[in-house]
Amino acid sequence: MLLLLVVAFVAGIVTVLSPCILPVLPIVLGSSVNGGKSRPFGVVTGLIVSFSIFTLAATQIVTLLHLPASSLRLAAIVIILLLGLSLVIPAFNQWFERLLSRLPRLASTQKRSGFWGGILTGASLGLIWAPCAGPILAAVTTLAATQQVSAGTVGVIVAYAFGSGIPMLGIAYGGRALAQRSRSLVRYGGRVQQVFGGLMIATAILMVFNLDVAFTVWATTSLAPSWTNTLQSIEQNDAVKTQLDVLQGHDNAASLPQAVSAVNESGPAAPEFVGISNWINTEPLTMAGLHGKVVLIDFWTYSCINCIRTLPYTTAWYNKYKDQGLVVIGVHSPEFAFEHETSNVEDAVKRFNIAYPVAQDNDFKTWQAFNNEYWPAEYLIDAKGVIRHTHFGEGEYDETEQTIQQLLKEAGAAVTDTTLTKAPVAGYSTNETPETYVGTDRQTDFASPQKVMEGIVSNYSIPDTLPLNDFGVSGGWTFGPEYATTARNDAKLKLHFYGKDVYLVMTSNKPVPVNVNLVSPSQKNQSDDVNSNGQTIVGDSRLYHLVQLDSAKEGTVELQFTQPGVRVYAFTFGS
Repeated sequence: MLLLLVVAFVAGIVTVLSPCILPVLPIVLGSSVNGGKSRPFGVVTGLIVSFSIFTLAATQIVTLLHLPASSLRLAAIVIILLLGLSLVIPAFNQWFERLLSRLPRLASTQKRSGFWGGILTGASLGLIWAPCAGPILAAVTTLAATQQVSAGTVGVIVAYAFGSGIPMLGIAYGGRALAQRSRSLVRYGGRVQQVFGGLMIATAILMVFNLDVAFTVWATTSLAPSWTNTLQSIEQNDAVKTQLDVLQGHDNAASLPQAVSAVNESGPAAPEFVGISNWINTEPLTMAGLHGKVVLIDFWTYSCINCIRTLPYTTAWYNKYKDQGLVVIGVHSPEFAFEHETSNVEDAVKRFNIAYPVAQDNDFKTWQAFNNEYWPAEYLIDAKGVIRHTHFGEGEYDETEQTIQQLLKEAGAAVTDTTLTKAPVAGYSTNETPETYVGTDRQTDFASPQKVMEGIVSNYSIPDTLPLNDFGVSGGWTFGPEYATTARNDAKLKLHFYGKDVYLVMTSNKPVPVNVNLVSPSQKNQSDDVNSNGQTIVGDSRLYHLVQLDSAKEGTVELQFTQPGVRVYAFTFGS
């Protein structure tokens, strides 16, 4: 752990050499050239504390305060804009001074121009600063997003923030010294102050439209790839990767749940629902309150193709047996970050015509209570609360339905219709390309010759020959633990697959046309997600059906992304 703390600290120091520091430099300099000697120290202290807290707990804070996710960033931008205006317009500065004087720590002019005034600016910076994330910061951010914050996670992010603060403090005091000692600058001190104020205003406006991010992407792309690679090389060694795995809990393989295939009256008691953040289609339920009912628990996530193929059965069973005492509960345990959003899950519930209760298990608490490890996973619980049957993955639908019928009869229900549900059966070929993840955490079969650089914009190329089941990318991409993001409009992705259907989980903040070119085989692409122009429109966070052939066979598909900002997660296949 000590090695990870030291490397995080050094990685924070060298971040000053990356383009990601550029959007905050005008603010650090503009708020430091004037005021008391301790003001720059206050700015950097506020930045360190704010960045650490909001990296680790931003999601929990906005949830606790019932605020939109972007509200904290917007509040910080408003403060920076006000500070800039106070440097440019003397009359506004007097009004702003009176406003700040109402705050207890800023009641005196000396405090407002000193350390505590700097704290306010630094705290705002911590909300809007987005450093170029290497493997360490990316891992910590992922842990924070899934609420797996430990003492080690806190230590790493604080070490990184302190490392970043040291060069920023040097820049702040260096700029202050230059402004105060240069005779020409002293002579025009008022003008210099207004110039820095104008830069702060311009920066705030750019941030409102997220143009600071676009500028950072442009600046990163303009540099030679070796530059950013060199800056983050310290984070790429095997010893650091090993300690990151330990931090993320990858060193302890969780015990797998035991399948209960025989229907008998002995078995483990079903655990209670825990950590459910939201219920859909119902008021909150408890396992104790369902005593006397036969309960089917379906662990799923809405972008999982295997889960989607199971839904025709679970929805049919619910509609068929609900009046006899069957309760179906879909426990939605998200695989990707966008699947945490209630609105996205609600849209999926409507899209798949799910009328039974759905529980959002965003923190995987109920998943862990069942000791589950699979999507999808079915747990059948009898009227006494005992788990009598489990099945992991697709298939064995007849056996599951026969067990439902038997447990309902045991509970005293009159099951007269014993015909078994027949839904479209998803084929599977032994040669079918396996599920393929694009993000670095679970990435396999990546064929581009360049080394994947996590958290930074890099240029890649697709080899002339792609081995079967491999994929490659070309143009500008940024890889993260869960997904890869197109960084420019020259981004392409090519996949050599075997199967009948090709699916890809994608999302974008705005609708983006993506050209889908079925290179081979030479036949019509029958996918409903691809329009007559050969495009699929990526917007909502979901599974996109890229290719549908008449039968399972070998093929190649190439995607051409017309705009940056599309996030690509994982391929799944059907035969």
